[in-house]
Amino acid sequence: MAILLISLIVLHCLATCFSIVLLGDKNLVSQNLFKPANIISLIFNWKFILAMSMAILARISFVLINSTLLKTPSLAPAATTITVFITMLSLIFVLTANHFFLNETLNLRQGIGAMVVLAGVFIMLSK
Repeated sequence: MAILLISLIVLHCLATCFSIVLLGDKNLVSQNLFKPANIISLIFNWKFILAMSMAILARISFVLINSTLLKTPSLAPAATTITVFITMLSLIFVLTANHFFLNETLNLRQGIGAMVVLAGVFIMLSK
């Protein structure tokens, strides 16, 4: 059960990360998206389509993580809450990917915040 849960967590984090990184492309979102022609262009852009597919995968993995936790007696009473904390791990992936793929700055405050989230998830999942 632990290997399945870890696999689902990694899947969720990667799907969320790639979805956000693809949508973070400044060329994709910097146009005037209040014009119908630009919205249509965005909707049919391959990056947007892939990003939305990754977002759907992230939601499906959320449900599967929650379902897996519900089958673990010690975690079942707070399964959805734990799932939310687990999905917060994806923020660490997103911050890191944004730094490498979108050249965004990762500052000390963000790094400390990521570590606090990671520590919180670890504490919640440990027996």
